[in-house]
Amino acid sequence: MSTADKSLFTREDRYRSVLANQGRGSTLQSIYRDIYGADYPSEVEPFGFVTMSDLRLLADLLARPGTTRLLDVGCGRGGPGLWIARELDVPLVGVDIIPEGVAAASERAAGFGMEARASFYVASATDTGLPAGGFDGAVSIDALWMVHDKSAAFRELARVLSPGGRLVFTTWEPALLPYDSFLERAGFTDIAKRETGSREREIAVHEAILSNWEAITAELGDEAAEVLLAEAKHTPALLDDTPRVIISAVRGG
Repeated sequence: MSTADKSLFTREDRYRSVLANQGRGSTLQSIYRDIYGADYPSEVEPFGFVTMSDLRLLADLLARPGTTRLLDVGCGRGGPGLWIARELDVPLVGVDIIPEGVAAASERAAGFGMEARASFYVASATDTGLPAGGFDGAVSIDALWMVHDKSAAFRELARVLSPGGRLVFTTWEPALLPYDSFLERAGFTDIAKRETGSREREIAVHEAILSNWEAITAELGDEAAEVLLAEAKHTPALLDDTPRVIISAVRGG
């Protein structure tokens, strides 16, 4: 991996240009839609690999303890968190380090009937600025893997959750970096995980991004396309030892 690619591949805010320009074109969304078919959550318009099956499972996990106040960490443009909050009929707060994502999430709330019940803020996973114990449910979709200081992120999540509150999230879990240790040190219990998604579909998405490089560049701009290109070139080789997983954990008392 070149030095330039490594820089793009490791920045926590590397998707800023993608989220800022995602609404300008249809090629990227069409790639996911074509590969995932009926399991693609069109209403949500996600940037990433979340499916309708994932969203239903996440909502079900959060419904079991009776979530009444939901936090979405790394909310991006807001679609998945808004869908889950609407499904659970609960208020939502979303945070993300990318201002353009937060602005888009705020604008999209009305489309989910959540304009009076959802608010979004620019903040990091390691320092949300939110009150301690302010939520009894938290979700994060394909975001925590990008946070460099994972120990700090899970301490922060434990801080903002009330005792017994549930955290559910999707991520990629390297064989040498299991999430259990971060969660346990932060005070989480009842940790459960399952693999989700399809390695073959993820690789197909990356191959399609490479094949549609010119169209993506025209729609999203050079910076966004370079980020997606670097990821598409280097990610497939990592997937054998880095499955995508859904993890659920409970904040201890």
